[in-house]
Amino acid sequence: MEFIGAGGGGGSGDEQETQRGRKTYIRHTSEQTAKLEAMFAESPHPDEGQRRKLARELGLEPKQVKFWFQNKRTQMKTQTERADNNALRAENQKIQRENFIIREALKKIICRSCRGPNQDDDTLKQLRLENARLKAEAS
Repeated sequence: MEFIGAGGGGGSGDEQETQRGRKTYIRHTSEQTAKLEAMFAESPHPDEGQRRKLARELGLEPKQVKFWFQNKRTQMKTQTERADNNALRAENQKIQRENFIIREALKKIICRSCRGPNQDDDTLKQLRLENARLKAEAS
């Protein structure tokens, strides 16, 4: 398979074709990247006219500028989602710690009627049975 001309494929536009048809990728210069970053800060969605003007100023193809902005938006979205996920994880851990503390406190709760320690279910059942037996004896 051989690539001919600049019209084929959907690459990012920042590659050059070799004799065998393989694409070699060329990084943007630091000046180009700085200008692209500055434009991105102003407008993350430049229109076609802005992209063409920027491409002319930087010596790039409009397609390269288009794909740079597309990739940058995707990168920013990924970073935002990662930060959101980390914040949610931290919040989840905090809630789990609070939940654990509350559960432990419930185990040690004080009985409202007698102000003594809370009796477990078996002890409570035994006391009720004994209370019923004593009431029956008294009557």
